Amino acid sequence: MIKWEPRYRYEEVADDLRQRIACGDFPPRTAIPAIPRLMQIYEIGRNTALKAVYLLADEGIVVIKRAQGTFVVPPEDRP
Repeated sequence: MIKWEPRYRYEEVADDLRQRIACGDFPPRTAIPAIPRLMQIYEIGRNTALKAVYLLADEGIVVIKRAQGTFVVPPEDRP
């Protein structure tokens, strides 16, 4: 029997962004969409969008630069 585990929406958004980064939709050193745009794209609230971005930042996939945006970290520079 397959065990179903519930997932939070921010995890799903982070997974999608992670996949889009991996396939080259967002190349290294380029910005991912801003929080308001992520809210529109994924039809989510501000806190959910922030949690998804913070999750990617904690993993070292993106870096958040205050007042500039959130940028993809090149694979060779990730922990």
